[in-house]
Amino acid sequence: MDPFNSSGLALQKNLLALRKERDRLKALGKLEEALQLARQIAQIEAVVERLPQGAKPPTLQ
Repeated sequence: MDPFNSSGLALQKNLLALRKERDRLKALGKLEEALQLARQIAQIEAVVERLPQGAKPPTLQ
């Protein structure tokens, strides 16, 4: 696997981990922390969405 795809896969795994942590915080009733994390996730996703198609690793959805 080339570094480009490896980086895309790592980013996808990190986003998944962040979403799991957000859900865990919600379940614990830590709603403000969960909301802050949700905002950070949304910012990351917005940046990825704005990438040109050729710069977006194929592993990202």
